[in-house]
Amino acid sequence: MIGRAVAAALLLAAVGGAAAQGAVYRCGNEYSRTPCSQGQVVDTESSVRSAAQRAEAVQVATAEKQLAEDMARDRRRAEAAAKPAAAGSLGPTRPATPASVKTATAGKGKDKGKKKGGEGEGEDFVAVVPGKKS
Repeated sequence: MIGRAVAAALLLAAVGGAAAQGAVYRCGNEYSRTPCSQGQVVDTESSVRSAAQRAEAVQVATAEKQLAEDMARDRRRAEAAAKPAAAGSLGPTRPATPASVKTATAGKGKDKGKKKGGEGEGEDFVAVVPGKKS
């Protein structure tokens, strides 16, 4: 008996809370439960919608669903047709050298990567604007 009374009280509180939510106000392009200057009360009861309004809402929802399906189908086609990017390099490409050539030339050219007697070795580079004396 007490369980039913508690359930009934909770049910009434829930229904009363839904009804007590209050009016909704349109303030420019925003909607709020608090009144504002120049705000208009918006009727949120679904019972005031006409059958034509409901039919129009269903029609709009159906058209939007169809548009979303078309867009998804087009996206999938475009993704399937897209050619994946090839692997790339930021540096220059060099032809592959066979292992036999590498071993044959291994002992030659000990100074291969070194400069031979250039000007300014060991000095800092200084940029100079042409036509001006520093």
